[in-house]
Amino acid sequence: MFSRRQLIKLLAPLIAEQIMTVLVGMVDVMMVAAVGETAVSGVSLVDSISILILQIMGALATGGAVISAQYLANRSPEMRERQQASW
Repeated sequence: MFSRRQLIKLLAPLIAEQIMTVLVGMVDVMMVAAVGETAVSGVSLVDSISILILQIMGALATGGAVISAQYLANRSPEMRERQQASW
């Protein structure tokens, strides 16, 4: 369905996003490492929750895009004519 090149173009931004999300978490932990064990634990916990929320929102956005694309693709010209005639 898709060529290897097209898949790489689609996946590259997703992979870059994941790498940057992990790097932000690592930098946060390194910044508070001097403060103490409790601070590192708190920052790690917040980063985990943040990553979870980002993953959920990304999944919802992807699912919504798929449903919208299928809806728009299934609308045939005959269906459009029937809908316009019923208005």
